[in-house]
Amino acid sequence: MATPAEWATGYARQALADCRTFDLLQTLRVPECHKLQFLQMTCEKLVKAHLCGEGWDPIRLQTSHAFVKKHLPAVIRQQAEFVNFTGSQAKKVLKNVRHLAQEIDVLAPAVKRGGQRPDNCEYPWEDGNQVLRVPIDCSFYPSLLLEYSGRTFLKLVRGAIQQLLH
Repeated sequence: MATPAEWATGYARQALADCRTFDLLQTLRVPECHKLQFLQMTCEKLVKAHLCGEGWDPIRLQTSHAFVKKHLPAVIRQQAEFVNFTGSQAKKVLKNVRHLAQEIDVLAPAVKRGGQRPDNCEYPWEDGNQVLRVPIDCSFYPSLLLEYSGRTFLKLVRGAIQQLLH
C-alpha cells in the first residue's frame, strides 16, 4: 500500500503535467473551457498533494473534488512565504487568491455550490432558465488571471508544485 508521501509525490507529478498542458494550451487556439479544465485539474492535484504531505488519508481525497476553494489559498500563502513574497503587492495577490480559488473550484462539474452554479468547463448543463449551455460556447476565463494578481498566482502555483517535488 502506498504511503501518503508517495501519494503526495504522485499528485504533484500529475499536477505538474496538467500545469504544463495548461501552459501549452495558452499558446494554441483552443476553447477556453479546455484550457481552464487543465488549470482546475492542476490546482486540485496540487491541493491533494499538499494535503497528503500533511498526512491526510489519500482514500478520503479520492472521493471529492471540492478541495480547491478551501485549501488552495493556504497552499498559495505558504508558497508566497517560501519565496519571501511580501508587501502590498503580495497582500493584493493573496486577497485575490480566495476569489480565484472559488472560481477554479466551480469549474469542476462535481462542484455546484448547492445547485447555484451548475456551470463547469467539462459537461453541458441547464441554466436557471432551463436553457442548455455547452462549455465550448461559454466564457469562463476569470479576468483576474489576466491581471498581475492572476499571473503571480500562476507563478505561485507552479512554484508550489516544484517545491513538493524536491
